[in-house]
Amino acid sequence: MKKILSGIFIISIILTLLTACFPTNNDNSKGSTITFYLTDSPKTDIQKAELNVKEIKYTSDSTEIILLSNQKEDFLKLDGVLEKIKDIEVINESALKNAKIEITLDSTIDIGSKKISVDSTNITLNLDTSEFNLNRNYNIIIDLDLGISLSGDTKFNPYFRTWMVADTSADYLTLYGYVYDDKITKVPKSHYMVLITDTNYSTILYTTLTNNDGMYKFNRIKLDLTKNYEISVAYPEMDFNDVNIVNFESYIITDSSTNLDVTKEQIDLYIGYQ
Repeated sequence: MKKILSGIFIISIILTLLTACFPTNNDNSKGSTITFYLTDSPKTDIQKAELNVKEIKYTSDSTEIILLSNQKEDFLKLDGVLEKIKDIEVINESALKNAKIEITLDSTIDIGSKKISVDSTNITLNLDTSEFNLNRNYNIIIDLDLGISLSGDTKFNPYFRTWMVADTSADYLTLYGYVYDDKITKVPKSHYMVLITDTNYSTILYTTLTNNDGMYKFNRIKLDLTKNYEISVAYPEMDFNDVNIVNFESYIITDSSTNLDVTKEQIDLYIGYQ
């Protein structure tokens, strides 16, 4: 009996030592995938917005990653569209501490009719990662607002914004519709700007323009479907040139604004007689 107990004791010690040397991996955490996208808030009176992007870089206290390098982009073609530029894997939240997007541009932009100088070729954007949770995937949107950036056809001061959106399969949204004068006559309104904003009208997330038939479309954009948004039409004379605006509500045609119902693929908007 003593020999049996002694044998069991020895086996237990051996198993303990083996466990210490070769620990079982009970950590099921997989980290997070962050996908970066480019998009554009459009401007109506130019033929294109072709710009050589020398570099887009993601940096934090512990990380520096080149997202894009020496690529020519016609940002006007990104109206209502997300262009994927890179995936990165995050296994530690420290990779997001003091996160920034650094953008380096060429010195000229081609707007179709002419090339004009770029006032600022180096842009740094602070990225809000306060809602980040490890093991959930996210998207980071980098948006060039041409309406704010371009003053006439003589001055281009690039205005970018960026934000993070939690990613699930439901967060992809394709949305289209028509802008009409009213529900009775349904006269389509071409070349009007359609905006998706937060409910306070303090942040413009996506914009696009209606075509000659009054139709707009957002193609596979990313939204956090746990939040509420407004979809609206802007007054045609509004150019959103003032970067200090904290509330865009006065720029919105009130009758057109409605809560964005993410269960609907088509949302028609009515502006009244403008």
